[in-house]
Formats: sequence, structure tokens, C-alpha cells
Amino acid sequence: MESTEPQGEASQTPTQTPPRALTPIPETEATSGSPVMDFHRDADLRVIVETPHDEPTVYMVCGSAIACASLVWRSMLYHNTAYSHDVEDETKHEQIQTIRLNGDPEAIGLLFRIIHYDFKHVPKEPTLDQLFELGKIACQYRCTHILYPWANQWISRLSDFAAEDNCYSECHKALYVAWTFGELKLYRDMVDALIVSSGINAHGKIVNIAGQPLEDMLIPRDLLDIIVETRACTIAKILDAVKTPIHALSHGKQAQRSTYCRIGKDSQACETMMLGSIIPALTKAGLFPIPEPERFTGSIEYLQNKLEMIKTVPYVGKEWMPHMSHESCNLGIGESITVCLKGMMVPLSGSIMSWMSDQAKTCGIEPTQELKDWQQKSEDASLEHATESDLVHHPKNQVKEERDSTSPESAQENSETAS
Repeated sequence: MESTEPQGEASQTPTQTPPRALTPIPETEATSGSPVMDFHRDADLRVIVETPHDEPTVYMVCGSAIACASLVWRSMLYHNTAYSHDVEDETKHEQIQTIRLNGDPEAIGLLFRIIHYDFKHVPKEPTLDQLFELGKIACQYRCTHILYPWANQWISRLSDFAAEDNCYSECHKALYVAWTFGELKLYRDMVDALIVSSGINAHGKIVNIAGQPLEDMLIPRDLLDIIVETRACTIAKILDAVKTPIHALSHGKQAQRSTYCRIGKDSQACETMMLGSIIPALTKAGLFPIPEPERFTGSIEYLQNKLEMIKTVPYVGKEWMPHMSHESCNLGIGESITVCLKGMMVPLSGSIMSWMSDQAKTCGIEPTQELKDWQQKSEDASLEHATESDLVHHPKNQVKEERDSTSPESAQENSETAS
């Protein structure tokens, strides 16, 4: 997961006044050619947003406003001594302070618009890329709470993103947006999409459909481990579902009752036909001999598509009535794949669930039933732990009180009170 620590640092030069706020940088810095956007007539802070390949973007903002919106920015500005008044305050207010930030200028500018109440320029339907960049900046500078009025509307537009054509190539972005706002359903959908679409590259790293390593993406470390393990486990189950009928028909006994022939007549001939037709088809698809799960580098989606295209040739008997046709007979591979994918469990760690719960509350997102259940269990566990702690300490306190009551000093006090 990308660190939430600020990437920019306050620029400082020596000054004669105590550094209550940020000290100014020399006016000779080469920023005059950069475009300047002024967010307020009383702006007293210059923010230089630097990007690797473009000219820096310069914003003029109210330092006190962004300090109130973000503790990170407050620390950068005031060095944890904000609101400490001294005789130099009036002098400092006349100076232009400067900080430097790294990140997407448009996303930082949008946060500044919100902070300065310029709501008419806040987009009603931001794109996924805009939300992705906004989420990165909001998490980095810990100010997702200011997105509260728009979070529900923005996140609802991604509710059906799992069905979009570009889902597999962009699901890592939607995953981070869900992480930012605490939308658990979208988060789970995008985790599933990553698991199903990811493969292994030539260097043995897990990558998305576009070949980007997942370890380079904004994904929690424990979630990356879950994705790797779940993908491997699901592929093993699917390949085993392919291997089972082939092994059974190749090594089964003649007297065994047919498992794959639905008709019950000429079962041996039917199963022999299915076995004889599926092996060439699997060979052509590059799946025979059945690969060992750890050696299979493709994605679950690729494997599923390959297997769905493989059809067995039905056995055709002589002088049969229509209802005796073997066209419905199959090896059950398609059904097994469906069962494997439906049963693909993705356990989310307690740290992920805790973050999602906190972010949902911060951004005003209605929690899913799963998140509500987790919150309730978490509260019950906390109460139970507190109760157990009381039970452990209470007897000790009681013993201490009994000892105090039987001490000579206490006995003397009791006797004086009685007299």
C-alpha cells in the first residue's frame, strides 16, 4: 500500500523571526513561468505541485484552511506549533509561505476547491481515473473526510463496474477507490476480478491482464498474499476437475456404474467416445497432459474460456428414439468450474475490515451487511474483553480491600467510629 506520509516538504530559508509558520523561499526561484491558480483573495500560501514530466503547477491557497482540512498539511505548515500566538504574528501574516507537494495536480486542485468552498467546480460524475488520483491524494494527506458530501454519489457509479468491458484492466483502480471510501461490496468485486484475471509472468511475478505486477500497485500487502493464494488454490481445483473424469474413465473398472453417461444404455461406448474426443481437444488447447497447478501461468479467466470451448463428441447409437440421444452426456467439467468459482472464498484480514469500517464511517458510505456483521462482532469482542479484564482485576481489588479493612490502622479507625 502506498504510504500515507506526505511526499512534499516545506521550503525554508533563514529568517530573523521565530518560525511559528513556514518561512518564505527566495523570490528568485524559477516558478514565475508556471501557471498560478488563486483559490482565495486572502491566499497566503503558495503550493507548488511537482510532477515528473510536466512543469510544476502553482496554487495560491489559505494556509489556515488547508491546515484545518489535513493534519498532514498542518504539520507541514506549522510544525505542530499551530495557533501559538506571539508578537511576530502580524509580520508573518504579511509573508507568502511556500510548500511543495508531489502528486496529480488536478486531484490536489479538486481538494483545494472543496476546502475553499468552491463547490460549483466539483464534478458530479468524475471518471474512474479522476477518482483514483483523488483517492491517492486524499489518503496520502489524510483528508478523505472532506469528500463526505460526494462520496455516495461517486461510488454508486461504480456499483456495476464488474460487468464493464475494461474491468480486468482497470479493476486495480476501482479497488483503490473502494478502499478510499470504505465500499466493501465494490472492494470484494474488484478483488475477485484481480484474482480471476491475474497470471504469472516470465519472472515469476503475479501480474494483471495488462502485465503490470500487482506488487507495484496500491494494494495492501496482506491482500496481495490473499490474491496469490486464492488464485493458486482455485486453479488447482479447476485442473483437478478436468483430471478427475479423465483418470476415472482411463482407469475405471468395467463393472462400475456409469457416472458420466446420462442415458444408462451403451454407457461404456458413450464414455469411451467422450474420453476419446476430449483428449485431442485438450491437447490442441495446450492443456494436455494436464499441467501441474504451480506450473500453470495463465489466468483463471483464460483457463475457464479454454475449457468452455472444449466439447465432447456424443455417442450415436443405432435405431434410437430421440429421447435416447447421448447429446446431454458430458464429463461434468463445466459444472465443476462453476462450483469452483462460486466457492472461491476470499477471506479479508482484520486490518482490512477495520480500515474499511473506519473509511465507511468517515465518508458516509452505508455499510454492507457483511461490514455491519463484522462491526457488531468487533464491538461484542471488545465488550467481552473488557468484561473479562474486570473479572480478572476485581478479585484482586477485593482482596486488597479486605486486607485494608483488617489492618491495625483500619481496626483502630473502626473502633473509634464505633465508640
